[in-house]
Amino acid sequence: MRIGIDFDNTIAGYDHLFLTIARERGLVPESFAGSKKSIRDAIRARPKGELAWTELQGMVYGARMAEAEIIAGVAPFLSECRCRGVPVHIVSHKTRFAARDTLNINLHDASTAWLEAHGFFDRFGIARNMVFFEPTREDKCRRIGALQLSHFIDDLEEVFHEPSFPGGVARYLLNAEGGTSSQFKTFATWRDIQDDIFFGAR
Repeated sequence: MRIGIDFDNTIAGYDHLFLTIARERGLVPESFAGSKKSIRDAIRARPKGELAWTELQGMVYGARMAEAEIIAGVAPFLSECRCRGVPVHIVSHKTRFAARDTLNINLHDASTAWLEAHGFFDRFGIARNMVFFEPTREDKCRRIGALQLSHFIDDLEEVFHEPSFPGGVARYLLNAEGGTSSQFKTFATWRDIQDDIFFGAR
């Protein structure tokens, strides 16, 4: 067993951060509440909304990355993997710089610093050379194949539909909003994923 995990919105959570910065910038009212998707839709509906959303993403994934939260259930899952001696790789589609970021923050460095701050390299025993940030989704899928992973966990169903996604890899779709897929196993929580992989709960 060799497990691969996506990074953004699978390990690192940003909903609260998008909301905080969107309020700070006056892009949504103080009373606004909702997920990243609802924030995105609200901002895009504004004049020059696409530009504002792109700039907000650059801020979240760059200068404010340290404020991201580890998604509930990730830590127990990784602890279970370490106890069982199951290697875990992090494979993410992430460009080195955001499309619009006046500070020009290196997103790979920001994400690596976040992983270190949350104990991934010591507490969870993931070596730095087991973390991969790939420039395109196709490169991400090729990396998954090259690593010969047995399972991959992602929050984006589009990744599993990529022609370059390797066959034979068990696909686990994390959807905290409760949606389902007719083609892939879909889980609302990390605990559900942990139970399925290690205890055959489903």
